[in-house]
Amino acid sequence: MDAQEEKKIIEDIMKQRRMSYSIEILDVQGDKYTIRNNFGSTIVYVKKGEIYFLE
Repeated sequence: MDAQEEKKIIEDIMKQRRMSYSIEILDVQGDKYTIRNNFGSTIVYVKKGEIYFLE
């Protein structure tokens, strides 16, 4: 995954989930995205269609 694609995914997740903090992608496995926020919490999102859901 290149930097532009990663940035777009992060922006989509932050917009859809209405996050006011920063996140980074740790791992991508198909439609599963493992994310870490700036508080150190790790969250897994699953993309179904165009929407990201918590696992």
